[in-house]
Amino acid sequence: MAASVSGIWAIVPIKRLDHSKRRLSDMLDPLERCELAWAMVRDVLDTLSVVQSLGGILVVTNDPQAAGYARARGAVTLADTREAGTNEAVRAGMAWLMDRGAAGAIVVPGDIPFAGEDEFSMVLAKLGTHPVVLVPAARDGGTNVLAIAPLGAIAVAYGENSFARHLAAAQEAGIGAHVLRLEGAGHDIDVSGDLFIDAGQGRAVRTRTWLKRIARPTPAAPGTELCKEIFQ
Repeated sequence: MAASVSGIWAIVPIKRLDHSKRRLSDMLDPLERCELAWAMVRDVLDTLSVVQSLGGILVVTNDPQAAGYARARGAVTLADTREAGTNEAVRAGMAWLMDRGAAGAIVVPGDIPFAGEDEFSMVLAKLGTHPVVLVPAARDGGTNVLAIAPLGAIAVAYGENSFARHLAAAQEAGIGAHVLRLEGAGHDIDVSGDLFIDAGQGRAVRTRTWLKRIARPTPAAPGTELCKEIFQ
């Protein structure tokens, strides 16, 4: 039996940075998409790292830079060996936590940088009285936060209209899912219109700085050398 863990953990599935945000290719080139993904991932991990009611953070990724940053922020990393999409990555993370006795999980994508510490704390508080808590995406019918306790209470169903499918899964299981509509956590950055959103009270320092640079082009910001190296 592997070492045990306790409490509710965050699972953060992160694609390889050089494969991220292809739906933004109508406005951003590959380097820009990589830079944006890198800014968002760091903002999300920075926020999660200060949520005191979390038992821990598990990052599922095959990206070496994202994994290195996650470990520096105190997270555990798990290789996304199959690279078969969000559902497979989240299932792998949940299996890892189940094997170690975690009480539950809050699934947080790496592209909701505007989510604030208080919003994650609110989700965790509601999870104390509801086995499933959902934060829907403000725009496209997606699920921006999925919280489950106990693990395996419902099957994960990311993809098109995932919010409705997660709700249906909870109903079929006889579980009362609690829905939280949150300003910061409800906004991801996935299509071109999202580049002009400045939502919520979460810090999102790197993401906001990057978005301002795109709106008013300036010399490259510190830290973009990482993405330049990826494409060399």
